[in-house]
Amino acid sequence: MEIYLAPLQGLTDWIFRESFSEHIGQFDKTFTPFVRVQNDEFFRPSQCNDLIPAHNVFQNPVPQFLGNDFESFKKFEDLCLQNDYKEVNINMGCPFPIVVKKGMGAGILPNSAQIAQLMEAIFSTTKLNISIKCRLGLDNTAEFEHLIPIFNSYPLSEVIIHARLGKQQYKGEVNMEAFGKYAALLKHPICYNGDILSLKDVEQIETLTPNVSRIMIGRGILQNPFLLAEIKRQELTRDAKVKMLRDFHISIIERCKEKYAGNLNLLRRLEEMWSYHYEGFEDGKKIFKQIKKANTLEKYEGVIFKAINEM
Repeated sequence: MEIYLAPLQGLTDWIFRESFSEHIGQFDKTFTPFVRVQNDEFFRPSQCNDLIPAHNVFQNPVPQFLGNDFESFKKFEDLCLQNDYKEVNINMGCPFPIVVKKGMGAGILPNSAQIAQLMEAIFSTTKLNISIKCRLGLDNTAEFEHLIPIFNSYPLSEVIIHARLGKQQYKGEVNMEAFGKYAALLKHPICYNGDILSLKDVEQIETLTPNVSRIMIGRGILQNPFLLAEIKRQELTRDAKVKMLRDFHISIIERCKEKYAGNLNLLRRLEEMWSYHYEGFEDGKKIFKQIKKANTLEKYEGVIFKAINEM
């Protein structure tokens, strides 16, 4: 079983990926949050910093592209080639309304003709290995059926499918039946994504789709950083977990100091991570309340290291 780290905007940036890979465990692949190109410019130039080799020492991520036209992809591709990347991922799954309304992410899924045109333009010139991350459709799974022959026409390195519709965002149940059906019709290696929060979830995926040997985890890792070790059947003592988690958080804090100016921005970044991370602690809600009240880095450190030592 290959295990990937999902790209979560604002969360699994280079700071998180480097700290996790250095102190907790190595994924088979990590993916950068999407880099968006708009009007021939990078929408947020700071997103490009996520690709800098100096920021990716302990893991070598797959850069992810968000856009719906070849000119935008070409600008993204040039950036990746300049930084010696060999593989990139195209985001056709982001469900956020602001992205969908612009016909990007999951918003492009109903437009099979546009996807076919984009694929033809990319594969006629690209020097990169290309994978796709998508949903089962935006509004219904019938949309995905139109994409299968298009995807099968090109040498994609893999297709990563989040087993929900775009309109669901992250709500409701994943559709394992549709995932299994369409995974079998695609010619490419398939990676499953969606609601992997425990070892039991992984075992269920293995049972329902035995031909799928790649999974991508996002929120589950934020909630329980040791889920990766559990899936790999690695046994860790409590003392080992405490040390690994302390070192991980120290690394997060030190790297955040490099990136963010002022304690306020730094604390907001850390608080966002804990909006998921608190669920891995017995008194998680209480801990998270204390974190939100912490108005200095010293108070924040006091809260989290006490929680880690007592976990």
